[in-house]
Amino acid sequence: MMLSCKEISKLVSESLETKLTLRQRVELWMHLRLCRLCAAFRRDVDTLHLRTQQHVEELDSDRSVAKAKLSAGGRQRIKQAIEARND
Repeated sequence: MMLSCKEISKLVSESLETKLTLRQRVELWMHLRLCRLCAAFRRDVDTLHLRTQQHVEELDSDRSVAKAKLSAGGRQRIKQAIEARND
């Protein structure tokens, strides 16, 4: 049975953090070959991930630039999102 777009979006996100199983990778690949919207989502996520890594490397390499810091509100929103995801 083919995975839904919602399940594919979760797999795309998980693939950034962990290595997917062979079955998951095949299901993801098959769905992305058929669904243009999910394929575009995957490209966007990959681009955002790459740009974020590049930005972090720039901050690390340029010691004259202060490290990026989150506001207290930003930290709180991220904490709430993580807690909601774990529930």
